Amino acid sequence: MPMPQKFARGDKMGRGPYEKSGIINDTGLPPGKEVEEHFEIPFYTEDVEDDNGRIIERQLLDDTLNINVKLWYLPYGNMKSDPFLWQEFTKTVTVSK
Repeated sequence: MPMPQKFARGDKMGRGPYEKSGIINDTGLPPGKEVEEHFEIPFYTEDVEDDNGRIIERQLLDDTLNINVKLWYLPYGNMKSDPFLWQEFTKTVTVSK
């Protein structure tokens, strides 16, 4: 479990609870538990206007989208420290008009 440093600044741990006042966000994946994330991926659209310049409708430029997700393991938090590709997922999504 991660702990905040002294007043959440520097690399020294505080001595008591009054010095451990930093707020942190644990972004680690829980072991053995499925996690679902939500991502919004916009499709490119084109506006159709009437003679007065008002938008009548929006049309999709393309109704398919190829999604490629890569999950990398970064030992020291950067790509320079011997990373390797852990999992890769590819899917084609089609939107019906």
